[in-house]
Amino acid sequence: MKIIIILVIVTVFASPLSAQDIIITAFGDTIQCNILRMDSISVTYQVVRNDGARGGATVIARQFVTDFRMEQKNVENATEIEALEEKPENEVITVNMSSSLGVANSNETTRPKPEHSIFHWTFGAGYAKRLSKIPDLKRGRNDDYVEIFRKLSNGFSWESELQFFLNKKNALALRANGIHRTVSQERSVIISDVNHYDFKLRQNMIFIGPAWVKLFDTKHFYFSSSLSPGALIYLEAQWPNSSKSLPVKYRSLAGALHCGISGEYKVSPGCAIGLKLGVTLDSFSMFNIGESAFKSQIPVSWSSFVVAAYLSLRN
Repeated sequence: MKIIIILVIVTVFASPLSAQDIIITAFGDTIQCNILRMDSISVTYQVVRNDGARGGATVIARQFVTDFRMEQKNVENATEIEALEEKPENEVITVNMSSSLGVANSNETTRPKPEHSIFHWTFGAGYAKRLSKIPDLKRGRNDDYVEIFRKLSNGFSWESELQFFLNKKNALALRANGIHRTVSQERSVIISDVNHYDFKLRQNMIFIGPAWVKLFDTKHFYFSSSLSPGALIYLEAQWPNSSKSLPVKYRSLAGALHCGISGEYKVSPGCAIGLKLGVTLDSFSMFNIGESAFKSQIPVSWSSFVVAAYLSLRN
């Protein structure tokens, strides 16, 4: 009789243990459990405690399971198990981890993160060199017109661009850049046979337009090219006799085209520093002086070559 009782007790306590499955995680942990379901995305199981009690259903990402042993035969989708080892890793979707074992609740599955950044924002500053010449800059003039506008060949530039990437290599962007030039003469100067003292001239050109960006990604660098049609706003102010007097203001609006190439060094996954070479092409024929408008007989161009250093931020 005692032998029968002992056999019954052993059978009761041994049956849940013998029916246990085992999951070995990528972290080196061994989980004794009952595997309920397994596919290419996740493994659903019930933890079996030492006293034989079972916990609730728990999910672990399949990519965190390195090995397993199954004693149960009622596993859902069990026919997929042999094919799991042949699945490439890029078909596995990660789930939110709730512990160091890579365990997650079944309702916490998240969408896969895109393989490329979505938004890029760049801003920087540099040097601008005028490419075109003023049509009426002729030798032999008896005034300081040539000298003044020669100084306007050099200027300060700034730029900013917000890029939305459609995929790893192509993006649409909104671009804005400006060029600022200033020239002043404290001595007496002659312009169009008129003597001026403390002459000052300031130019501002602002370009705004959409852009198409092509990106080439390497391990440590980004290389890109861009093409941007848009509008160029021309603003000029002249103080003929004194910087304290009211200026004479010129305004104009024209179509323009900006193109550029750039290279960036990856400082961190979300930050890079770069250098850009760009050209802005334009042509003006209509000008407003105060409330009056006039048309230039010869179109005036302020096309410029720009070299700029910039900072790039990525999400």
